Amino acid sequence: MKYALTLLAATLLLSQSCTPSKTAGTAYTLTGKIDGIPDGMVKLQYNDPSTRESITIDSAQVQGGTFTLKGNLSQPEMMTISISPDNWSASLFMEPGDIHIEGDTTKAERYDYSDYGAGKGVILANYTVTGSKNQDAYKAFENHPKSLAAKNTYTQLNERYQAATDDQQREAINGEREKFSEGHKIWELQWIDSMTNAQPSLVAGAYLLSNYHNFNESMPVQELDKRLLVFQSPAKESSYVKELQEKVARKIALLPGKIAPDFKALKPDSSEFSLSSLRGKYVLLDFWASWCAPCRKAIPHWKEVYSQYHDKGLEIVGVTNDSKWPDWFKALEQEKMPWLQVADDFPVKNFPARIATQYDIPSLPSYVLLDKEGKILVHTTSKEEVDSKLKEFFN
Repeated sequence: MKYALTLLAATLLLSQSCTPSKTAGTAYTLTGKIDGIPDGMVKLQYNDPSTRESITIDSAQVQGGTFTLKGNLSQPEMMTISISPDNWSASLFMEPGDIHIEGDTTKAERYDYSDYGAGKGVILANYTVTGSKNQDAYKAFENHPKSLAAKNTYTQLNERYQAATDDQQREAINGEREKFSEGHKIWELQWIDSMTNAQPSLVAGAYLLSNYHNFNESMPVQELDKRLLVFQSPAKESSYVKELQEKVARKIALLPGKIAPDFKALKPDSSEFSLSSLRGKYVLLDFWASWCAPCRKAIPHWKEVYSQYHDKGLEIVGVTNDSKWPDWFKALEQEKMPWLQVADDFPVKNFPARIATQYDIPSLPSYVLLDKEGKILVHTTSKEEVDSKLKEFFN
């Protein structure tokens, strides 16, 4: 009961605080004051989902720690202000109207991703944003006691994992993390549902659902589609809803009974493999990578499966997510898997691998089982589900 009342209170709070803005049209004015950054150049940027690159829509000089940005927005959107030099940054939900950001550099968090081909900078932690109802809704979620408590729990679990001295301890901590995560995800989705039902036009709700789905792609496609139908303008025209609609269409095309998309890929000897060449056999696509510990742990199981069913018509195709072939070759030599192996590729910068995207792979390892006609029987992250279907056909 207390849990239900908490959700209801959050919904009522959003209903009261997220009233429509009095500012009409598409014009925005963003004023800012950041103590500790007396001068520099500030840019207002958004992430282009088609390229996953930052696009600058406005810029201005920072003078005495203050700045003003003006322009037009077609719809509310999560954006970032970036201040150089030193690449200070902060995220905020922009929308038409007068918006103000104010803060300082205390508790700022430095990062350096130079070793991964990215940049370095400082993320501002101590700031507030006023004038954006979408920002208010987003922060109501981020600052909810359950969200804050969860972040603290994850931090503690990560620290314990780093301090663990053997694999058994790490595996136990991973089990704790997964158990806690499953419970917390239930609360997160209920909170998002409460907000979107109370304010279906709010773009922040679409943004939060998109974020949630990015980390929980195993949500049944019917449930995701049902949630998307709740949104009203302008949320339903947002890039977040459109991206989720594309995911729904892709997931529907991969449901059991659908013909699996054909693909071509290179084998270890650089010769070309085509999935359609295996028509007439049952095929298990094993999406894995050399760096994926659960993938490597499952290999002995698949060796048993292959030994049991290969002569009865089963073929396994390992599709590696390795971008560095030497790592792939080393794993192949160590594991000595007797089935076909091909390499996925990364044709678009900043995007996941081609075949994994085509098959909507949520995480590694993942498995797709096909019948003799190339129809999908199982699309799952569970090897037990694959085992059950194989027994149904071969025993």
